[in-house]
Amino acid sequence: MIAALLPVKAFGRSKERLTSYLSPEEREQLARTMFDDVWTTLLEACSRGDGLDRLLVISSERYVLTRCDSAGVAYLEEKQQISHSASVRKGTEWAISLGATSLLSLPIDTPAATASEILAVGRLRDNFSVVVVPSADGTGTNALLRTPPNVINPHFGPGSCRLHVAEAHKRKLPVLVYAMSGFGADIDTPEDLQSFATTEIPCRTRELARQFLAVNRGATVCL
Repeated sequence: MIAALLPVKAFGRSKERLTSYLSPEEREQLARTMFDDVWTTLLEACSRGDGLDRLLVISSERYVLTRCDSAGVAYLEEKQQISHSASVRKGTEWAISLGATSLLSLPIDTPAATASEILAVGRLRDNFSVVVVPSADGTGTNALLRTPPNVINPHFGPGSCRLHVAEAHKRKLPVLVYAMSGFGADIDTPEDLQSFATTEIPCRTRELARQFLAVNRGATVCL
């Protein structure tokens, strides 16, 4: 079984690097909107019957768990979210217990990723034990495919791409760093928000970014 694992941090604790730019309410709205985009895309990818069998969610956010209940998506409720990496480690053990043989981990920070991109990453499992989809700057990890799911440890944040590749090499595993435009468009800084507002991929997050920039900040967004 090939599963996608979506860890979701409590919205009120998300996007903290935007604290000086967005209000707490705006940051929560941004996190919720990013989740909605990634959630919709993952459900579409699963519905195509083209290599992604199941969506799994790990979160403490009530909005997210309610969506899972409504859609019949399995979830693991966290009482306390320590870090993204810790959530993925816990989610990996859970996914294996459910029968997952390959696991694609991705964050809500990739709202421009498309179902086709997600499925394209999944198909690489036959040739690579580890596939790392890097962040826009090439240092972080915006998606991680592992076959089997515990073949290497998950690391996220700055420098994590290098860590994943190094561990795969140490274990003599076939590994691929696979950059994709939709996965590369994450939002952590005001500059990221400006860049995302000009993306050609239509999504709720793009429209919200434009709203924040053009209305709330009086900025001019070049479209």
